[in-house]
Amino acid sequence: MVAPTNTRSFRLQGETLRAVEFDAQSAWDRTIEALGGGLLQSWAWGELKSRHGWEAVRLGLMSGEQPVRAAQVLLRRVGPLAVGYVPRGVAGVPTDDAATAAFTLALDRTCRRRRGVVCFFEPESGQVIATDCGDLGWAPSQTVLQPLRTIKVKVDVSDDELLGRMKPKTRYNVRLAERRGVTIRLGSESDLPAFYTLLQETGRRDAFGIHEKGYYADTLRLLGENAVLLIAEYDGQPAAAIIVARFGGEAIYLHGASASAYQRHMPAYLVQYAAMRWARERGCRMYDMWGIPETDDQPSVTSGDGNALNVRDGLWGVYRFKQGFGGEIVGYPGVFERVYMKPLMRFWRRFGPGIG
Repeated sequence: MVAPTNTRSFRLQGETLRAVEFDAQSAWDRTIEALGGGLLQSWAWGELKSRHGWEAVRLGLMSGEQPVRAAQVLLRRVGPLAVGYVPRGVAGVPTDDAATAAFTLALDRTCRRRRGVVCFFEPESGQVIATDCGDLGWAPSQTVLQPLRTIKVKVDVSDDELLGRMKPKTRYNVRLAERRGVTIRLGSESDLPAFYTLLQETGRRDAFGIHEKGYYADTLRLLGENAVLLIAEYDGQPAAAIIVARFGGEAIYLHGASASAYQRHMPAYLVQYAAMRWARERGCRMYDMWGIPETDDQPSVTSGDGNALNVRDGLWGVYRFKQGFGGEIVGYPGVFERVYMKPLMRFWRRFGPGIG
């Protein structure tokens, strides 16, 4: 079932649990999907990150031939040292304390062999870790990596139901875009320069950072048929575009951009609707809108210099946009960490590079 390159066994509560590193994509992806893991734990995601400064280690915990835990560990070199990161993992049964302890030991060994200073762990659920187990406990971290909340939309329904679950204004905007002649097409790598120009404009407008150009090309290339670039055009010009990827029964809205000049034609609404239909056609049940503010509390109406803030702009404007598609808010427990070199960790917190 698996093709391990390294093994280590742990005996806890009378059961033998064996830690392995996977080196076969098909076995890894089957394991992650079977254990309920998502895109950020997939082999292709690890390959993408490996092109951009990370090393990916696929670590599994076996009970006999049955996987009970699995996590893709990303490691970024910092000189001779490393920082570890488990994005949206561990995949596995959340209530098995023995497996949790054994997996922590295996993860420690993986990181220490690579001179890890710390490993950040970003679980889907707080049940898959233990914070009160002495040497095997995980501490809450100050570090924020992926968004702490998102909105997920159920997409395995008819078009009528998909539209019916949207807020009236959102549904109106989808139809308005169609009436005004906005069209949707599948993009390719040749469209990436135009997409990147839209990203630069959107990043300036909404105050968020973007990757370098090659990252988006690698996303489409490495995720293959499980990723798509959808382009909304008005009068033959790119008006909005998004990159969406799927794994298992879920698709994720990864990157999006739009041109201010065409916003009145509502292309961003139509391209999201098209993405949800794309996800449904590929067997997805859910569509993850990815990233909303940590709370529903509104920002102050004035900034530090006394100027009025427009809460329709930036992330708050994006939040309102995403809410309109009728999904449910999902929260995550945050980031936890295991520190292996405390003096160096204090230095890294103050001066070290980010790991995003």
